[in-house]
Amino acid sequence: MKVLFLTYDLPYPLISGGKIRAYHLIKNLAKNHQITLFSYYRDEEQKQYIPELKKYCQDIFLFKRRPPWSWQNIFRWMTRILPFPSATYYSQELEKALVKELKAGGYDLVHFESFYPALYLPLAKKLGAKTLMGNENVEYQIYNRFAERKFFFLKWFLKLEVLRMRCYEEKLWKQADINITLSKKDAEMVKKVTKKECPIIPNGVDIDSFKTIKPSGDGKTIIFVGTLIYQANSDAMKYFLKEIYPEIKRQTPRVKFILVSWYKPEWLEKYLIDSSIEFIQDKETPAGDFFAKADVLVAPMRIASGTRIKILEAMAAGLPVVTTSLGIEGIEAKEEVVIADEPEDFANEVVKLLGDKKRRQELGKAGRALVEKLYDWEKISQKLDKIYHA
Repeated sequence: MKVLFLTYDLPYPLISGGKIRAYHLIKNLAKNHQITLFSYYRDEEQKQYIPELKKYCQDIFLFKRRPPWSWQNIFRWMTRILPFPSATYYSQELEKALVKELKAGGYDLVHFESFYPALYLPLAKKLGAKTLMGNENVEYQIYNRFAERKFFFLKWFLKLEVLRMRCYEEKLWKQADINITLSKKDAEMVKKVTKKECPIIPNGVDIDSFKTIKPSGDGKTIIFVGTLIYQANSDAMKYFLKEIYPEIKRQTPRVKFILVSWYKPEWLEKYLIDSSIEFIQDKETPAGDFFAKADVLVAPMRIASGTRIKILEAMAAGLPVVTTSLGIEGIEAKEEVVIADEPEDFANEVVKLLGDKKRRQELGKAGRALVEKLYDWEKISQKLDKIYHA
């Protein structure tokens, strides 16, 4: 099949969940399909990664994304053409290129990987294309959870925007020929709106990349890996550093916390005064190299949808995970991870694991077995391949 694949950002290097997902889907689908990539990019530096993607894509078209608060984005939002998160992805250049490509290209399917590029789904439908919407998250839910944590006036202002997002997102679900989600919960939401089946294509792991990783074993190092430009990760780390980590330090004075992100926000500076916290700003090193330095991965997610790839990667590396009920959503894990939703409980579970090498090894072994069984990218892509042909 000839497939036009649209992503919200260049899917390389592998520095965020969305990039990892898009890259591995494209890599595996390219074995049986002819892929053309339409992708946004943020800066010129990203173009150096095009050769890696050309291994799997017949053609690549790039479109520069404007800064979020540009006047064009604000105009489209204020005139109620699009909800603000979608307005930031509007590109007249991309629109013209999409029309030209679909009229001349003979594509069998247009795959919109995530809510953001799906603003062009109605246009693709108008041009007669078969469309698939890859719902990496239910986006309005993420913004709604974020709004819940704001002060009264801002909360209700954001709630109105969330309502607009929900109406728009559900409209796109209805227009798509096929919807896929990452979790059962999200699939049920889409199915309720569209009255059609919604297959689950979960996130996965490149199993071979993690087979030789061995966690530290020193019993004193915890880690979080995830870009802090992403709202859910930023909220998780503010929560962890303010409400959880001080209690862990009180109980385990020798503890060390490694925080890895390619983006360094200003709010983080006040926490880095603490010598027990090591911040690593990196976008080239494989996650497994960092996992080998640690004993426990923490994922204290409070704003999320879809599934967290770094949790799956940590499990593949045999690194035990402490997360929240929301953090493990979409991953079929029960005894393979530790779940704690209150700050004190979360801290206590981390401390207990640091002091129990046998328990860490048991969790690591169980987590690796689960990922090998259910979350291998090659098997996941084979399932998506069947959906393409349906």
